[in-house]
Amino acid sequence: MKKKCNIGILISLFFFCFCLVAQAEDTMQREIRIGKKVSEEVEQHWERISDPVQIAHLSMICEKLKPQMTRSLPFEIRIIREEAVNAFSLPGGVIYMTTGILNFLHSDAELAAIISHEMIHADRGHVVKQIARSQRISVISLALIIASGGQAAPMILTNMAQIAITNSYSKDLEREADVEGLFALEEAGYPPAAMLTVMEGLAAEQLRHPYVDPGIFMDHPYVEERVDYLTRIIKEKGWPLERKKALRLLVIRIEPKDASLVMYVDDAPVWEGPNSSDVAALFSSVKDKLDRAYQMELPPYEIEVVEIDQVRALRVGSTLIVKEPLPAAVDSLASLRQTLVDSLLQAKTTHPIADYLN
Repeated sequence: MKKKCNIGILISLFFFCFCLVAQAEDTMQREIRIGKKVSEEVEQHWERISDPVQIAHLSMICEKLKPQMTRSLPFEIRIIREEAVNAFSLPGGVIYMTTGILNFLHSDAELAAIISHEMIHADRGHVVKQIARSQRISVISLALIIASGGQAAPMILTNMAQIAITNSYSKDLEREADVEGLFALEEAGYPPAAMLTVMEGLAAEQLRHPYVDPGIFMDHPYVEERVDYLTRIIKEKGWPLERKKALRLLVIRIEPKDASLVMYVDDAPVWEGPNSSDVAALFSSVKDKLDRAYQMELPPYEIEVVEIDQVRALRVGSTLIVKEPLPAAVDSLASLRQTLVDSLLQAKTTHPIADYLN
């Protein structure tokens, strides 16, 4: 009797779980259908760009982020011709990026930050939740109205498109997209600081062009608050706060020039010496150390020439970069220090709105 009872409970549990899965799948399919209708509304107003190389590149980034999502939505990246710096997602997983935002971003890491943020909006059904709140109806009732083609459906679809395009989400939904998007970004192997550099860059764009709304991230007055809580999470998790990777700044390279070997930071020469094997080995060692220690967040006064055991050395932050004696005809440590400081200040000018000493 007890055995039959256990079997009955197991069957009931299985049936209950099956119903939950079926309901979830049905909900997802409804969102996909809604998204398709909203995309038709969107594409009446903007030209869709068919660039297979660019689409493939964005799709590759999207694929890296998919494992961090909770649902297997058929995510798709689309490009529309629009100068405004914006990106938005629709129910069901269609993500639009304007040509303006593609020209605005600096790296794959920043692209991934935007895409992960928008994927979270779609994954968590934020557009549907927001419109349901504003219409004071349940999500299920909303889906039924749209599916049945009721009188209110065209207006609701237009409102959905408006919410998506202008990113008019409530604070709690925006924060979820920020935070979960940050986690997805890090899990996919991108520098988490990219979420900050995007937000900071858009804030700077808003200051430069106050009458042009850049759209994503900027429809709310609390950008500084969002940067603060994202910075706090990055530090609490012990993740590196390194903006230069996301911005592609402070990039160090070594190239021969005539009979010399030159080290560059971005496009500025910072150190020079004879093109010989010992100088090449020295420059390579210095580059490796600078790649790790020479960061946008570094205060310029932490680049200094110090004396250790009566030997002069260059220190960047807590890292000892190089010490004397140097090979003959190589620029001095004082010269290297000054050019590194100049390049750092120039990089900070390129991205001035960040609080580097936070």
